[in-house]
Amino acid sequence: MPTQNLIPPHLSPERNVAFLMASIISKLEQELRNSTLRKLDMTYIHFRVLQYLLGEDGKKVGDIATAIAARPPVVSRVVDQMEERSLVRRGVDPSDNRLTRVYLTADGRDKYALAWPAAHKLIEYALDVLEPEEREEFQRCLRKVGEHVCS
Repeated sequence: MPTQNLIPPHLSPERNVAFLMASIISKLEQELRNSTLRKLDMTYIHFRVLQYLLGEDGKKVGDIATAIAARPPVVSRVVDQMEERSLVRRGVDPSDNRLTRVYLTADGRDKYALAWPAAHKLIEYALDVLEPEEREEFQRCLRKVGEHVCS
């Protein structure tokens, strides 16, 4: 059986936007993990949870899962790990004691502050190939796609 034309030209890796985005994120994640996160006893998903809570502390596990594009059971296990490492703490929702929220601890803030410079450096490196106006347009397009896909 011939194997020609299994990949139409618009789906080849160099033209497939999803493939390109996943490759870029994977490479940046590996670099951050190898350069910094391992030394801080954190994973990339820990970093993402801390990053989200830094902007919006006291969120429900489901909210965190939606924000970082992970399944709630995975995030729940990650939060367990992060509690063991004193990065976050669970607390009762002040307006509804049936709900549990996740809060950053001082250690979590400190670890994020130690990891962020390396993450920022990687982001700057990745975007360094773009002119300032291209960068703004790229960020605008990413936000637009993100709002469409993640809402």
